[in-house]
Amino acid sequence: MKKKRKGSSRDVDVSILTQQFFSFFSRPLLLAGLLLSIPGFYLLLEGGADVILRLGRMCYWGASILMAIDTAIQWHKNRVGKHRKGKLALDVGIIIGCVLSGWLSFEQWGLFEWLLRLTLCVAILLRLATLILQHITPGHLAQMVGLAILMLTSAGAGFYWLEPNVDSYANGVWLAFTTVATVGYGDIVPSTPASKIFAVFIVLFGYAMFSIVTANIAALFVGEEEAEIEHALHHDIRALAKEVAALREELKSRDSLVADLALQVGHTGAAIGKQERTAEQDGMR
Repeated sequence: MKKKRKGSSRDVDVSILTQQFFSFFSRPLLLAGLLLSIPGFYLLLEGGADVILRLGRMCYWGASILMAIDTAIQWHKNRVGKHRKGKLALDVGIIIGCVLSGWLSFEQWGLFEWLLRLTLCVAILLRLATLILQHITPGHLAQMVGLAILMLTSAGAGFYWLEPNVDSYANGVWLAFTTVATVGYGDIVPSTPASKIFAVFIVLFGYAMFSIVTANIAALFVGEEEAEIEHALHHDIRALAKEVAALREELKSRDSLVADLALQVGHTGAAIGKQERTAEQDGMR
C-alpha cells in the first residue's frame, strides 16, 4: 500500500510539474504570433518574387493581429492590478514593430529597416524566453530535453532553407548543433546574411536553453544526494521521536508510581493519626 501511495504521489508531482512547465500554452495566441513573425522576417529578407514578399507581409500582419488579440485579453484581465505592465508594454512594442515591418517591405533594406527588424527580433527572442523559460525548475529535465530537441530540428530546417551550402536536412541539423554548441568545426558555415542572422539568434537562444539543461542535469545529481540526506534525517527524526515517546511513557509511569506512593503514605499517615487519637481518648477515659 505504501509503494502504491508513493507511486501515485510521484505521478501527481510529475503532472503538476508538466502543467507548470507548459503553462505558456495558456497564451497560445501570443506564442503563435511570436513564432509566426520568425518566417515573416526571413521571407522578407530573402525577397525576390512578389509572392514571397506578400507572404512575409502576411506573416507579420497575422502575427500582429494574434498578439493584439492576446494583449487585449491580458489587459482586460489585469487592468485593475499593477502587475505584468512591463510585459504588456513589450507586447505592444512587438505588435507595432510587426505592423511596421509588414508595411516596410522593400527588396533592398535600408538602415532603418535593418535596425527596426533586428531590434524586433531581439524583442521577440526576449519575449519567447520569458514566455517559455519562466517556469523552469530542476524537475523539468525531460521537458527541457524535449524542447532542446525541438529547437535543433527546427533550426536544422531553418538552415536547410536559408543556407545554400547545406544540401540536406541532416546537414542542417548538424550545422544547428555545432552552432548551438559553439564548436565551429568549419565543415559547414553560414555564408548568407539570412543564415548568419539566423545563427546569431540560434546561439543566443541555445545558450539559455542548453545551460538550463546542464543545470537540470547537475540538479538531478544534487537532488539524489539531498534525497539520501533527507532519508537519513527522517530516519534520525523517527528514532528520536521513538526515544521521546519512550521517555514520556517512563515519566508517566514514574508519575503514577509517585502518586501511588503519596496516596499510600497519606493513607498510612491518616491511619496512624486515627490510632493516636483513639489512644489519647482511651487514656483520658
